[in-house]
Amino acid sequence: NPFTKLCDNSWNNISIKIFESERLFSSKQIKYLHIKSSSFYNYMINFLKKKKVTFLFNKEISEIITLNDSNKIIVDKTEYVTQLLFDSRPISKNIKDTELYQHFGGYEVFFDKMILDPKKITLMDFQSFNNGLNFMYILPFSGNRALFESTYFSGKILKESMYKKDVIEYINNNFPKVKYKMKLKEKGIIPMFYNKNLNKHNYFKIGTSGNWIRASTGYCFQNSFINAKFIADKISKNKKIKIKKNIFLDFLDEIFCNLILTKSENLKQIFLNFYFKNNLKLIVSFLTGNIKFSQLLKIIFSLPKIGLTISMFQVIRKKILS
Repeated sequence: NPFTKLCDNSWNNISIKIFESERLFSSKQIKYLHIKSSSFYNYMINFLKKKKVTFLFNKEISEIITLNDSNKIIVDKTEYVTQLLFDSRPISKNIKDTELYQHFGGYEVFFDKMILDPKKITLMDFQSFNNGLNFMYILPFSGNRALFESTYFSGKILKESMYKKDVIEYINNNFPKVKYKMKLKEKGIIPMFYNKNLNKHNYFKIGTSGNWIRASTGYCFQNSFINAKFIADKISKNKKIKIKKNIFLDFLDEIFCNLILTKSENLKQIFLNFYFKNNLKLIVSFLTGNIKFSQLLKIIFSLPKIGLTISMFQVIRKKILS
């Protein structure tokens, strides 16, 4: 994989904390990788330029017209016609409390002492299961520098100051009397629901708007690689492009996301069972969505049934009434 060469850091040890319980996964086969977006974009742009791909940067698309056998794109009064069109622009949508989002704010923190374990990433340190869920994500780059990111799964998007408040409180509680500075920040909002299929003829939505992000986890990179290869193979063989959906997996995502919106307090035991009763390979397969049906059943049997069963009937009822 050429992208492993772009990694700034990698970790073999992954920690999950659910209040008083912690599980540390350690594997030589599975690594958690950190790649700067700038490194990734520069690599891909240079790679595509060598393939003589033309880029039109900082241009606004005023209109897209889908025809029976082609697509017309109007950019700055110039018309471009193409047989195949792939659109990765996010679908603009007003944020509503009835929908679920993964939203987060992160800060790079510099401590004046070497207090961090640079060999261990904290994937999730759960802080709350009330009205959604909240966890801290910690990416240590050295013994005194790390990204602390407060992440929520909820329908209510917070003000930027609240994420910063979470990080400060977490640091003060876990690293008392240690001086530190907060610098770079990142923030984001990821929809935890699937858009309706908007593909027409040879016009395809990809990325976030194409439902390439796993609704229940926010993972997308692996799906993007798999889908991109599938599309390229179909084009090279002059075959129809149709990305298959994992209907059962999508249904499980709906059940899980509905549970967060309705009975998030039940999630503590679900996460305890999920992370403490399964091995790392199975967990990663589920989080990324690259999982076999037999593996899915093993995950399901490891989870408590009552809360998920109620949520399942709520989802089915919603589908019938809609």
